[in-house]
Amino acid sequence: MWQDWESGSRATIMKQISSRLIASLLVWLAPCALAQAAPAPPQNDRVPIFRVTVVQRALEAVNFQRHAGPTEIDLKGTVLLPKVEGRATVEVKNGYTKIDLNLKKLDAPTIFGTEFLTYVLWAITPDGKAVNLGEAIANGSSKASMHITSPYSTFALLVTAEPYFSVPYPSDVIVAESAVRPDTVGRVEQVEAKAELLPRGQYTMNIRASQLASANMQNQPSVSMEQYEATTTLYQARNAIQIARADGAGQVAAGTLAKARSYLDQAEAAYARKNYKSMIDSARQAVEAASDARVIAMRQKKTVGTQQ
Repeated sequence: MWQDWESGSRATIMKQISSRLIASLLVWLAPCALAQAAPAPPQNDRVPIFRVTVVQRALEAVNFQRHAGPTEIDLKGTVLLPKVEGRATVEVKNGYTKIDLNLKKLDAPTIFGTEFLTYVLWAITPDGKAVNLGEAIANGSSKASMHITSPYSTFALLVTAEPYFSVPYPSDVIVAESAVRPDTVGRVEQVEAKAELLPRGQYTMNIRASQLASANMQNQPSVSMEQYEATTTLYQARNAIQIARADGAGQVAAGTLAKARSYLDQAEAAYARKNYKSMIDSARQAVEAASDARVIAMRQKKTVGTQQ
C-alpha cells in the first residue's frame, strides 16, 4: 500500500512540475511568437537600407607640412566594402596639395543600388567641410587611380558611392576612409562630426530609384574600358537630369536644365556613332549643368522654407 501511495504521489508531483514548466515556457515564448507574427514593414525604395554607422572610428585629418616632401596615408574599407585597400601620396605645393591615389578591390557601385553609378573622393577638413576631389573609376581589375589636387593642406579622405560625379555633398554610402600610417608626416587633428553627409535616398526623395534611367542599365561584361566609362557616364547624365527635374529645377532653373538636356542630346548622338570620347565630354557637361540646376532648385526651396 505504501508503495502504491508513494507511486501515486510521485506521479502527482511530476504532473504538477510538468504543468508549471509548460506554463512558464508558454509565458516566455509568447512575446517571441507575437514578435514573429508581427507584419513586416512595407517595402519602399525610398527607405534607407544602410542604418549602420559607417565611419567606425574618429576620422582623423592630417595637417600635411609644407616643405616636408611627399608622405603617404592609407585608405581602408568600411563595413560596406571592407576589402577595399588604398594608399595616397600627398605633397603640399605652393598654393595647393597634390594627391596621387591608388585603390584596389573596388567593386561596382551599383551593388548599393541602381542609382549609384560612380565613386567620388572627398577631402574632409577639420571643421567638417566636404570638398569633391573627383571621380574614382575602377577598371576591369577593380582598381582605380587618381591624380588630383586639393585647395586645402589639412584634411581626411573619404570615398563614397554617388549617383553622378559632380554631387556637392557626400552620400552616407561611405566605402573607404583615410587612416594615418605610423610613418605619415604631419600633425593629426580630429574631424568634427558635422560633415554634411546626406542620408541615403536624398537624391531619390522626389523620384524612386526604380524610375531612374540607371534602373534599366544592363551589365556589359565584355566591353572595353572606354565603352564602359562612356555607358556609365551617359547614365549619370540621364539620372542627373531626372533628379534635377524631380527636385523642381524645371520651374526655377529652366534655362540651366535646358542646357543640360542639350548636352545630353549631343551625348546620345555621339554614343550612337560610337564616338565615345566626344560622348563622354558631352555627358559630363550635361551632368554638371543638371547638378547646377538642382543646386539652384534646392536653394530656392530653402529660401522659401526660411521665409514661411
